[in-house]
Amino acid sequence: MKKILLIDGNSLANRAFYALPFLTDPQGRASGAVFGFTNILCKIISEDKPDGIIVAFDHARKTFRNNLYVDYKGTRKETPPELRSQFPLIKDLLREMGILVIEEDGIEADDIIGTAAKSIEGEKIILSGDRDLLQLISPDTEVWLTIKGVTLLNKVNLSNLKLNFEISRPDQIIELKALMGDSSDNIPGVAGIGEKTALKLLNEYDNVENLYENLPSITGKLQEKLAAGKDMAFLSKKLATIKTDCDLKADLNDNGYDFPFSQKVQECFKKFGFGSLLKRIDLFGNGLIIQEKSRKIIDRKDIIDEFLASIKGEFALNLEKMEFSTTAGEIYQISQTFDMFSSKPSLDEFLLAIKNVLEDENTTVLTANAKSDLHKLTSLGIDYKGYFDLKLASYLVHAGENTAPLPADCDEYFSSEILLKDKLKKSDLENLYYNLELPLCKVLFEMEKDGFKIDVNELKQIDADITEKLTQLTQEIYDEAGEQFNINSPKQVAHILFEKLGLVAFNNKKQSTGIDVLNELKYSHPIVEKLISYRKYQKMKSTYIDVYLRIASDSGDVIHTSFNQALTNTGRISSSDPNLQNIPTNDEEGKVLRKIFISKFEGGSLISADYNQIELRLLADMSGEEKLIDIYNRGEDIHTSTAAHIFGVAPEDVTQKQRREAKAVNFGIIYGISDYGLSQNIKVSRKSAKEYIDSYFARYPHVKIFSDANIEFARENGYIKTKFGRIRHIPEIKSSNYQVRTFGERVAMNMPLQGTASDIIKMSMLKVSNALKEQHLQSQLILQIHDELVIDVKKGEEEKVIKLLKANMQDWIKLRVPLPISINEGKNLMECK
Repeated sequence: MKKILLIDGNSLANRAFYALPFLTDPQGRASGAVFGFTNILCKIISEDKPDGIIVAFDHARKTFRNNLYVDYKGTRKETPPELRSQFPLIKDLLREMGILVIEEDGIEADDIIGTAAKSIEGEKIILSGDRDLLQLISPDTEVWLTIKGVTLLNKVNLSNLKLNFEISRPDQIIELKALMGDSSDNIPGVAGIGEKTALKLLNEYDNVENLYENLPSITGKLQEKLAAGKDMAFLSKKLATIKTDCDLKADLNDNGYDFPFSQKVQECFKKFGFGSLLKRIDLFGNGLIIQEKSRKIIDRKDIIDEFLASIKGEFALNLEKMEFSTTAGEIYQISQTFDMFSSKPSLDEFLLAIKNVLEDENTTVLTANAKSDLHKLTSLGIDYKGYFDLKLASYLVHAGENTAPLPADCDEYFSSEILLKDKLKKSDLENLYYNLELPLCKVLFEMEKDGFKIDVNELKQIDADITEKLTQLTQEIYDEAGEQFNINSPKQVAHILFEKLGLVAFNNKKQSTGIDVLNELKYSHPIVEKLISYRKYQKMKSTYIDVYLRIASDSGDVIHTSFNQALTNTGRISSSDPNLQNIPTNDEEGKVLRKIFISKFEGGSLISADYNQIELRLLADMSGEEKLIDIYNRGEDIHTSTAAHIFGVAPEDVTQKQRREAKAVNFGIIYGISDYGLSQNIKVSRKSAKEYIDSYFARYPHVKIFSDANIEFARENGYIKTKFGRIRHIPEIKSSNYQVRTFGERVAMNMPLQGTASDIIKMSMLKVSNALKEQHLQSQLILQIHDELVIDVKKGEEEKVIKLLKANMQDWIKLRVPLPISINEGKNLMECK
């Protein structure tokens, strides 16, 4: 029987992109996703030898599911350009390998795979990171899920499905999504129903239809939630169901591939700089051979003793793969097979057995993810010390630059350590690494562990209010339309607006109902403003409220985000799962969400400290522009002062509109804004925008000199630095492509300011965290939002915390201008603004 590998191309590329450091090939193209994708593909071909391979990709974001629900996948961020540019490279490489690549307009990759799994005879293996595909498991189909990257796989089939996911049949994954929803695809589910509750209901009622037939037998709040969410449950079931009968143009039986790989594939690997792959594979021999290293299984106490005895000052670990290595080069691995009658040590038992060396400051532990290690080891009572994080070092050394991926096996960590330490020294980055990034890693771990408490009752009340508002708006929209229709369907909304009501929008041949079109039409008919409001509230509910409710249902009243320390090229920290840096601040209706974030201490409060115009103040300091320096030292408003000059009026005569436009100029200059960009932002002619920019540079000539000098430095050296020495490499600035080159120039202008601001907030985080401990305060640093820190303050510690924040955020740094912070206190996050 033939074995066919079906790959979810989008999922695998995304996993590879985020699992690896930012990589570029010798031509300067982003290539990390290409490498990760190719690496796992080669591994599977070597080990499992499929007879055929099909890789499916999404072709366009809009599918039939968007017609059912307008916000389907609506919360997904735009694909980063560094990843988007790699999809064509991956597809071209796959085609060079002779692998069938399928992408068809209006059909999701999941539906292509579903159709292939049903129609192709033989054994099927589906490779993806998406649990939705579990519904396709059958006697001849397995799903291999990527776990934490792309190299570790969870192979799920009919026999272990229940053990892995607590569902009895593959199709129950659809029922599960119908009830609990799916935040990644923005499938709504039933509000307030999390995974635990959904599994319990399915265990009793089997499916959604049977559940609702027996709804009267369910009592209390659960019945109310289910009754209110009935329509969404059945809609979600439709959204979660993978199609297996798509009419595809591609011939699914044409799934063979060229093997051994051709010389052209070898040349492709060389062009991408995939040296490690070229060393591992025999392109012209008796097939694809990946040299597997021998591993010593830790299955007896004497092996543990042997490992400890072989440690000579340092060792390496990879907890994800449960592997360890010493400088002798041996790889030790915890057994991954379970035997209830065996005395083989588990990972936890082994870690406790080597606790002393993990806690020894004089023993260096090489790792590629110290923050993740801290979560695991701290849970075992191990005080993890002496670690050297290769990922952080690589991030610092290679920001924006072509770099090889970190080694997959921990026995190779030692050579990487030597190279990275040498580069840290030569780039003068040792101080930033050892005294900022490495200790900050532990601060971020503590913030993740402590979490942010939420007022679940307040959240439920907000949910009820928003639900009521949506119900009211729905009826009002129906009344204005003169009929009922699916408000979440762009197609049906377009029919109402453009055909029934006869509204006309400029340059809208495709009858788009996007927000730009609705804003253009909002004075044309009362229904439009109501549609805008409906979408705003619906997005609030799906993006924030439903996500927080699911977390509360599954994990209680504390939200634990993940802080990403080694992601952005500017040094900024980002937040995910969920993102707590994008809680609404400006929109009046959205700001109410901030009320749910409260102190975990009885009678406690929250204190926020926010830098005031940090990048503009850094511009004054670093450019040496005396007029800007004088404005800040006199305590004047920079936007009013700029407006007075641009518009030729006295400061006291500056209007709010003029100040807003001057503010756009001030901040736009930092990002190298063009006259066209400024004209679009503030809705003026391009000529006026150019006059504003020219007037700005005439007023502040040293800003122009500073920006031009940074661009010239980057052209000559290929990188730019922050005030504290952080480096960002800018290969784009030497590109022959105009758009790529001008992007590099904007980076050269902005990075010294944004990167320095990032350095300052990180240093302040470290200082604040240390000060809280040194003063034996119970108050905790729990959140960083760009230029703002949030402290959860125990009652009675307020004055000490405020004093501590001033000392460790604004008083320690000496610039040519003040760097003040705004401090606000409240019972919840909303009161802190």
